Amino acid sequence: MNEVVTRLLIEKHLAISFMESCTSGLLASMLTDTEGASAAFKGSFVTYSNEAKVFAGVDGKIIEKYGVYSAECAHAMAETALKKSGADLAVGITGSTGNTDPNNADSVQGEAFFCILIGGKAHDYKISIDVKNMSRKEIKQFYADEVYRALGTVLLS
Repeated sequence: MNEVVTRLLIEKHLAISFMESCTSGLLASMLTDTEGASAAFKGSFVTYSNEAKVFAGVDGKIIEKYGVYSAECAHAMAETALKKSGADLAVGITGSTGNTDPNNADSVQGEAFFCILIGGKAHDYKISIDVKNMSRKEIKQFYADEVYRALGTVLLS
């Protein structure tokens, strides 16, 4: 699906940016697996820690109020990526890739939130999966595949 999304972005003359936490840059990597992706890719932020999110421009008060693992944080991440990159659309994703996070009490195994911002409209999503017997790599890939499925739906609507 990532190739379909990349080709759609190129055809529609749209540029995308990502702010990724739990996928650790996988979304950006998957986008650039398709030749010509530079025409549709403005750049990406990998903000694995809370501090990195704030450093990149996410309002720390959102993390304090709603938690780093929240729809609100994912939305703020997408807004920041959109604003900083000048892209036409942006994705923010945050979540847990297995064990609960000792630095964030609100972490839930197998739970992630992502937001796609395009044309002034927010598309918010929550992923909940049973991650037992899954490696961190498999969890990140599952989350990335879900984002690309959603992007395909948004771009085709």
